[in-house]
Amino acid sequence: MAGGHGWFSLALLCCCLVTAAGQACPEWPPSSSGQAVLAAQRAKAPLNVFTELTLEEHNAVFKFLLAQKDLGLSDLTAVNLTVADVRISYVHGIWYEMPPKSEVLAHIDKKAAMPARKARALLVLGKSSPPTVREVLVTLKAGTDGKPVASNLQRVNIHSSKWPEVPYNQRPHGVMDQVGQVIALTKVYEQLNAFIGAAFPGYSYGESCEPKCIGDNYGAYQWLSDDIQRAIYIWFFMPEAAEGDGGYIHPLPLQVLAAGRNDDLTSWEVTCWWFNGHFFDTINDLIRAWNADKDGMRSGFRMLRPAGAAKLFSNFMQRPGPRRGEKQPVGPISFEPYGRRFSIAQGNRVKWLGWELYVGYLPHYGPRYMDVRFKGERIAYEISMQEALASYGASDLSQANTVYLDSHWGIGASVRELVQGIDCPMTAAYMDAVTFYKGSSKANYHKNAICVFEHNPDTPVLRHYSYSYQFYGAIPGASLVVRMVSEINNYDYIADLILSNDGMLEVKVVTSGYVQAAAFQNSYRKNFGYPLMFNISGTLHTHVLAWKVDLDIAGTSNSVNIHHMKVGEADDGAGGKIYINKYEAEIAETENEAAYQTMMLEPKLPVVINENKLNGFGSPRGYKVQLNRPLLNLEPPGYARSKALGFMKYSFAATKHKDGEAHSSSIYGQARLSNPSTSLTDYVDGEPLRNQDVVVWVNSGLYHIPVAEDAPVTTTTGNMLGFSLVPFNWANESPATDMADMVQIDTKNKEVPAVKKAVAALNCAPGFADVPFLESGFESA
Repeated sequence: MAGGHGWFSLALLCCCLVTAAGQACPEWPPSSSGQAVLAAQRAKAPLNVFTELTLEEHNAVFKFLLAQKDLGLSDLTAVNLTVADVRISYVHGIWYEMPPKSEVLAHIDKKAAMPARKARALLVLGKSSPPTVREVLVTLKAGTDGKPVASNLQRVNIHSSKWPEVPYNQRPHGVMDQVGQVIALTKVYEQLNAFIGAAFPGYSYGESCEPKCIGDNYGAYQWLSDDIQRAIYIWFFMPEAAEGDGGYIHPLPLQVLAAGRNDDLTSWEVTCWWFNGHFFDTINDLIRAWNADKDGMRSGFRMLRPAGAAKLFSNFMQRPGPRRGEKQPVGPISFEPYGRRFSIAQGNRVKWLGWELYVGYLPHYGPRYMDVRFKGERIAYEISMQEALASYGASDLSQANTVYLDSHWGIGASVRELVQGIDCPMTAAYMDAVTFYKGSSKANYHKNAICVFEHNPDTPVLRHYSYSYQFYGAIPGASLVVRMVSEINNYDYIADLILSNDGMLEVKVVTSGYVQAAAFQNSYRKNFGYPLMFNISGTLHTHVLAWKVDLDIAGTSNSVNIHHMKVGEADDGAGGKIYINKYEAEIAETENEAAYQTMMLEPKLPVVINENKLNGFGSPRGYKVQLNRPLLNLEPPGYARSKALGFMKYSFAATKHKDGEAHSSSIYGQARLSNPSTSLTDYVDGEPLRNQDVVVWVNSGLYHIPVAEDAPVTTTTGNMLGFSLVPFNWANESPATDMADMVQIDTKNKEVPAVKKAVAALNCAPGFADVPFLESGFESA
């Protein structure tokens, strides 16, 4: 449309049709960005205690840190890095430091002053002696001109641990690792390129490789020994020449291990080679074996490449042949007949049908939702993602050693702009995100990274049609969804918080994106995966998502009532015995009693209750923690790397709230799985739990065996992880019974459902504001 971004053809700023009854059609907010609160309005909104750092605050903190001469920090955007720059000190990440819970509750519940705003910064100090990783706090205040001013540098322990600092080689992946990889591969460049030319004729690697280039990518890295403290697995791929191709599913059967000794990046070298099932210590060993055709290594090697339409398997280009729905390419579209029933205020406070919460995020851990209330009562002080694990398996070098802890790679900083009508419905409102992570040396502004929308579920929340045909009663379902999507290299995580009109809350994450593939071997069919295309196989991997749920049911004095599901005996009335279902409810006295791995042979239903607050029938008010997809940890007890995966030890754990136990995983665990700074197992230490401020830690997972249908990318259907919080004697009846659209139809009352009244009375075309995508181009996005 001429003149920039306007409206869709059927989208009207205001539907001017008026019904016979004189009722006007609703208006949608005129916002070209789709924001529920316009950017200018958000800039003027006062900060609240749950507001994540603004763009200006990030910049103020970064400027202040660079000015601290004793730290010797560099602005990576102003430094021309060369291979000689083996060490540098820089700011890897900055994020909002949530004040202690007691201070926050005093502020929001008792009107005490808002706690001071502070930022936490992660510093990689490569120039210090010895090099180290440090975290500091910086205080933020408004200056005389209203702009934020940073001051008061304070050294603190690494988050959620007692470690004052972290060894340099446990730093998050950053620019120095790329330098190390370059150093390692440069040392063997000529031999590597010679082998690639022999094994893959016509292709080359490195500079001047066009038009047929071999690419490389890094996988996980680990601490292998006290001598080799930093090692990374690198695999090579041969992309197809098609726009949007995913190199992740074009791997070659060639992988290497690059490693360095101590803190010296110049010592990096390739220490292990793998080619098509064979391991070698050096590239010369590999070349000699190839030339000698050892074990038929050369004569038996074949690379079958897709041709014609088959080459499209890794991208989203249209396939030849008939297309389903070509004449009707758009399905049903939701709209709001009375306008939005939710609102977004103060930049991040969402309200909808009795629900209230603050939406936030951390650059390393992902979404966090604060002060979640229903009908005026706080249900949870915090619900936040803690970790996203992907653990692989195969018989090659890289896949067998791949364990990704995505907090390390910045799952929250990897949020992406959302596409209207696909990622979110046409009716969604949007919020932006600002992050500073991965040593970017500047804050990244993620436009439209969070969307909020009301969703009409496909089932009523309550419903009954009497057996005698005398009445029908129902309450339509209604949900509010808060969504953000993170792209961690090859994988996409679509994270939803779903609020229901009956008081239930669900946290759901679905996965998509490219699988991390490997060169297929026939033996893989029985152990690791099936072919995606000729020589290419997806490999078995495990997804686990971990969450923190700080429940405050009718206050902060809560207990965990575990319902152990059992089988009992009863009299059948004729002198015989029958088996019946029953439960044995037991309130956990200590943290150890409230930490367990879900087993089908010993099912448990945990409920967080307030023993001192009863509903109208004398039952303690509570919320059930329903584990929707628990995963059994198959790793053997005592396995070294399991220390960093402590959150996997328990499907459910409950501990006493401590500000120093803020997270169940650590961004530093990736670099040394056997000795992380933070592990959930350290929190479960036998402390009294009854009538305490209870924090629940849950995880959910799935086993993904890739198959042909995982190309081009994994489908979201069937790949869901999450949990639910369900009212459990919290009220005296279903909390949905006060909904205005509840209906009962019986022989005396022919009530017409509200939705049919709205359709009949409001003859309105929906109005949708255009939310442009990639307005500034891919690079700036």
